[in-house]
Amino acid sequence: MTIFGYARVSTSGQELDIQIAQLEAAGCERILCEKQSGVNDQRRELARLLRRLRKGDTVIVPALDRLTRGGPFKMLSVLADITSRGASYRSLAEPWADTTHELGEVLAALVGYIARKTREDILRRTSAGRERALKNGVRFGRKPKLTAEQRSSALARRRSGEPQKLIARDYDVSCSTISRLKDPERG
Repeated sequence: MTIFGYARVSTSGQELDIQIAQLEAAGCERILCEKQSGVNDQRRELARLLRRLRKGDTVIVPALDRLTRGGPFKMLSVLADITSRGASYRSLAEPWADTTHELGEVLAALVGYIARKTREDILRRTSAGRERALKNGVRFGRKPKLTAEQRSSALARRRSGEPQKLIARDYDVSCSTISRLKDPERG
């Protein structure tokens, strides 16, 4: 049963000294350090730590935001990864985030439920808003490069055999834009 510590700073200009001292004071036997943004999923040391975890191990972090800055869902994913390996975790800054005892496990499950429920609510509201917007005639996506009148004119010029390169130059668009125009006369 190993007690691992994980320390991370976002940029190479920041120092890890304070976090390392906190982790050493908390009894960490092995400390893995990283100078990498928390949003970036390519964190080698965190991945290495997760691979090394065995049943009964503990991961201690100075604060939960050292694990990830990807929001509550990403954080819960990392925490679930830790617990799925039979390990526990503890945050020095958030005493409630401590699965080394039963109350911490209950609180972690509650936080996980709240985060999942919040995500479901956000998705439901987003979907309802999208449906309402569609009913009100809102168009999603990028605005067309050409107006309906310009498309009609460009199609007529293309049908008459004018080179697409010239048509594209006149409308300040790419040749691909002109070639993708759908000709209603040809179906």
